Amino acid sequence: MNPTSLLTLLQLADSAIPIGAAAHSFGLETLASAGLLRAANLEDFLKAWLEEAGALEAIFLRRAYTNNARDLSDELSARKLAGESREASLKLGRRFAQLVNSIANTQIETELHYSIAFGCASAALGIDVDAAVLAYLQQSVAGLVSACQRLMPLGQVAAARVVWNLKPAIIQAAAAKEVSCFMPLPELASMRHPWLETRLFIS
Repeated sequence: MNPTSLLTLLQLADSAIPIGAAAHSFGLETLASAGLLRAANLEDFLKAWLEEAGALEAIFLRRAYTNNARDLSDELSARKLAGESREASLKLGRRFAQLVNSIANTQIETELHYSIAFGCASAALGIDVDAAVLAYLQQSVAGLVSACQRLMPLGQVAAARVVWNLKPAIIQAAAAKEVSCFMPLPELASMRHPWLETRLFIS
């Protein structure tokens, strides 16, 4: 990868990119509130998340390089059963596409899921697809771990260790070929999120 592409990817995959990702937990807040997700089992949970949801996002990101993005987004919407998580993914995709269009003069469709918008942006900017998938999954995990730091006693070193230890799982998820995802617990948690007594996150 040439230096410009590398720097572009680093900026696009920064978990602090200003699209509002820090406001979403994708159901993790509900799981933490119920005591089902704790610092002690976070790494195992995220490994399972990568095997299922992470692999699904990786496949759709790859497909965005060569397929109709709107059709892909409609298919991914059908696979995201929880309304909160589905809307969060679309909202992040919209903001991401608008940001990239603004700063890079691209013309990415804005009504897309985040992973698909990321794939479209990466393709438009000449970023290697394998690198793009890895970077997207890495920042997704980092974002979820950051959310958990606000939900449970998880220090900076422990959080960094979780992300570090998940690198093999990220690589495996990035190489997924078959579209399949079965994660009822996070889906149900996302559906129940609006009824939490107190909430830090939108989703």
